[in-house]
Amino acid sequence: MNRIKFIQGEDKHVKLLVRSPDNEPFTILSASYTLSRYGEVEALGECYIDEHYLDIKISPTKKAAYILEVTYVVGDSIRKARLEVEVS
Repeated sequence: MNRIKFIQGEDKHVKLLVRSPDNEPFTILSASYTLSRYGEVEALGECYIDEHYLDIKISPTKKAAYILEVTYVVGDSIRKARLEVEVS
């Protein structure tokens, strides 16, 4: 699992690049995220979609390990990405 580091109080963008395994053209139809700590959702919302990039602006509030889970739709498939957010 990829890890992103924050310093408590930061408010910044996380960008994910979505790639096709076969380099085939595709369109991301929708995308959303949840930011959770110990299983409790602290923030959720829609991602900004820019071609094949998903842009999420988050601001974790506590010094802890969070999970950022992104769900996006490509064609008739629902896909997910999960990242660890470490706040110190």
